[in-house]
Amino acid sequence: MDLFTLEEQNLLAAYDVSSRMNLLQSLEDALPYVYDYEMMGLINGIIGKLLIIDDDVFELVSFDYTEYYEAKND
Repeated sequence: MDLFTLEEQNLLAAYDVSSRMNLLQSLEDALPYVYDYEMMGLINGIIGKLLIIDDDVFELVSFDYTEYYEAKND
């Protein structure tokens, strides 16, 4: 499922994606410390997507991108 853009995926690699609520809370906690407008937009975009989907949809999202990057480097 391609819910997140490549830029969003790269950012999400730094966060705990074990649950939608943990991820949502971590991103919201980080926002006051982000001063780059582009990064703020990226985080707000992810937060918006997380608020729209439910936990069942979140469970379908694969956060293991190793296959994608390995295939791209072959």
